[in-house]
Amino acid sequence: MNIDEIVDAYYQKIYKLCLFYLNNKEEAEELTQETFIKVLKKQSTFKGEANIYTWLYRIAVNTVINYVNRKKIVEFISFENLGNSREITGDSTAIDPAVKFEKDETKQKEIETLEKCVRRLSTREKTAFYFFHYDRLKQKEIAEVMKTSVPAVESLIHKAMKKLKKCIKSAARTA
Repeated sequence: MNIDEIVDAYYQKIYKLCLFYLNNKEEAEELTQETFIKVLKKQSTFKGEANIYTWLYRIAVNTVINYVNRKKIVEFISFENLGNSREITGDSTAIDPAVKFEKDETKQKEIETLEKCVRRLSTREKTAFYFFHYDRLKQKEIAEVMKTSVPAVESLIHKAMKKLKKCIKSAARTA
């Protein structure tokens, strides 16, 4: 696979990963490009022992984490801008505008609560959570990307979900 094919195949996924961490479209775009520049420079080091997808994500995650550490960015994530398949779909023209506005407002509050709760997770918990729930990677693939064991990934995902549920319940009680 040449670099053009790699970029075509994985650009959007790398961009979404960067956006997940950064909550800024311009920075996500910049780091996506930086990731592919690194891929181009390191192309000769790829031996084919790992899946190319895993190799790319490892480079992207390291690029983002290094950037975040350099900039001391506290806020890592925005679910709202991901454009993933979990959005509400359907024929919006069939919905009463007042009802639609109410649903949109409720959805926005839920997104804000989830974002707030995710910000409280550790970097490793966020990473495992992202790969598992948004990229649908298997735990073994996550372990390869994060350079850890499968049991450690299972634990990170479990802790992240437990913390998120607790935070969301707490927010619902105070609302």
